[in-house]
Amino acid sequence: MNKRVAIYGLIVGLLFLISGMAKAIDISVFSNAITQYGFENIRFISPFIILAEVSVGLLLVFQVWQKRAAFSGAVLVAAFTMIYAYGIVFKGIEDCGCFGKITVLNTSPVITFLRNAVLLYLLLAVWLKGENKSHLDSRIAVISLMFICLVVFMTGYTYPKTAKKKKQEKFTVQAIENTVLKDFITTSKDSTYLIFAFTYTCPHCLNSIANLKEYEQSGVADKVIGLALGDSVTGKEFAEIFNPNFTIRNHSSELLRLTGNFPTAYYVRNDSLTMEFSGELPCAFLLLKQLDIKDKI
Repeated sequence: MNKRVAIYGLIVGLLFLISGMAKAIDISVFSNAITQYGFENIRFISPFIILAEVSVGLLLVFQVWQKRAAFSGAVLVAAFTMIYAYGIVFKGIEDCGCFGKITVLNTSPVITFLRNAVLLYLLLAVWLKGENKSHLDSRIAVISLMFICLVVFMTGYTYPKTAKKKKQEKFTVQAIENTVLKDFITTSKDSTYLIFAFTYTCPHCLNSIANLKEYEQSGVADKVIGLALGDSVTGKEFAEIFNPNFTIRNHSSELLRLTGNFPTAYYVRNDSLTMEFSGELPCAFLLLKQLDIKDKI
């Protein structure tokens, strides 16, 4: 086998493995990245994408079915590149999310395109000059199976679950300074706040907006703040459709440090987080009633 081709395969294979593992560490980050691109209905395929990356990476590293693995890898890289280009042009998204939660590895658009071009060149070389050796000895098979099982476990463990409303009587009041919320808002002790974490494409989030717009005028909170997982382009479209009467702050994947479930609302009073609940928002009357009951507990 051409030594240079083997080195090319090893380099690309390791990069695929790192990328797959980085996504599997917290798949909710990758899943929500898919949502940001406007593909809410197919976010369920995120585990299969990770599994495909890892499988291609293992085949290239162990130099088994090189031609097929290189061709599959090239298709993946080309597809990712086109989707990323679409995100930049039409959604204003610059964070490719290639390495999931490890944001330090997610580079600028120019570097991302250059990296993908190099990857395509290396994969093309492996595809043209590689071998389709199909022999898989037992040691390699065991190592590959163990690695895939680890990735599957991590993916399943971190996959976003259906949000369940928390029982408010068991919620522990926390000072804002002791929560992740402190990195996203600044509060005054004499005011109350309703913080709404949402995405511009989540149907449950969009179904909550009408109720959210009632909260300030009905006295649910002195101020309503929306923390959106999205970009300014999508935010502008959202504003034109829903005409929000509350403050909205756009965030990239950093918002996932706060929650992976959307929508999630936080009620803040006396600089303390006194209530947190997920799912579609109730109308102002029902939420006021719920707050009144909680005050009496």
